[in-house]
Order: sequence, then C-alpha cells, then structure tokens
Amino acid sequence: MDLGAPGSYLTLATGTPVYSADEQELGRVDEVRAADDLDIFDGVGISGGPAGKAFVTADHIEEIFERGVLLRISAAEAEALPATG
Repeated sequence: MDLGAPGSYLTLATGTPVYSADEQELGRVDEVRAADDLDIFDGVGISGGPAGKAFVTADHIEEIFERGVLLRISAAEAEALPATG
C-alpha cells in the first residue's frame, strides 16, 4: 500500500482514507482534533466506513501520510472505537 510521503496532523485533510493495521479501510477523516497553539494532537474523527462515525485517539494512530492514515489497531479492534455523532 503506497500512502505517499509522511505527513502530520497539521497537513491532514478531511476525506483522507483511514486504514487499520491489517490494511482494511475503516472510513475517511472528517475531523482533526488538536490544540494547534499548544502543538497537541488529540486524534481524528472518521466516517463512511463499517463502524459509521467514530473517534480515533492519537495513541491509536501509527503514522499519518499524504494519502492515508495508518492505525496501530486491527479492523476487529477498531469496531470498539467510541461512536460519535
């Protein structure tokens, strides 16, 4: 899977695909939660995938790339993510 160059939460766009550690697409970024002035990244809201709308905390994110977000958790583990809504 080629997700492009490494990025950061500062460059993360809505609509970017989010993938589990086992490379299953879970949805797309619909929100980036951060306190930019303090350089604190909280996580991302995702929607459009099998889990519906959910929030992924920063500690579940392995890496952000220009064309995708890769999580540290599997698709099965992602089913337990908190729903948002």
